[in-house]
Amino acid sequence: MPVLKRKRNSARSPLAADVRVRFIEGYLGLGMLRQAAAEVRAFPARDRKLPAVLAAKADVHLEAKDWNRLIATGSELAKRHPGTPQGWIHWAYALRELGRVREALEVLLAAEPLHPKVGVIHFNLACYHCLLGDMRSARRRLERACRLKSDWKQIALGDPDLKALWNHFNPDQIG
Repeated sequence: MPVLKRKRNSARSPLAADVRVRFIEGYLGLGMLRQAAAEVRAFPARDRKLPAVLAAKADVHLEAKDWNRLIATGSELAKRHPGTPQGWIHWAYALRELGRVREALEVLLAAEPLHPKVGVIHFNLACYHCLLGDMRSARRRLERACRLKSDWKQIALGDPDLKALWNHFNPDQIG
């Protein structure tokens, strides 16, 4: 009977992209940013443009508060995979964090027709309209988010970006 010899392979075997993405999510959930970033760097070139991989990379940049890299990764995700809302949301959020609120608004206005039922897009549009002083549009967007998920109203009450909205409307009139 022949005996099969096992090949010794000192190189780490490649992980499936979805497994590595789950590792990244786990590391981020445990606050292990360096390990999550190392997993992002370990993706083979063939996997780096997959939507789940770009989304995981964006999550790492978000956790690191690396706004410029988040803009780059979020915009790449949105352009390559426009049907994935996370790219648009991260891209806009990073712009907002850099004080580029008008640009953030424009990004989400472009995303909205593709994702009309994604509440966080409407909620963030409410925030951006409010920061730009357009209270009517802010209220309309917040009401839309609340129709999609009632939890947004409670979140809105504590969001500093919407503080000015409550000077114009009673929270009981929303949603």
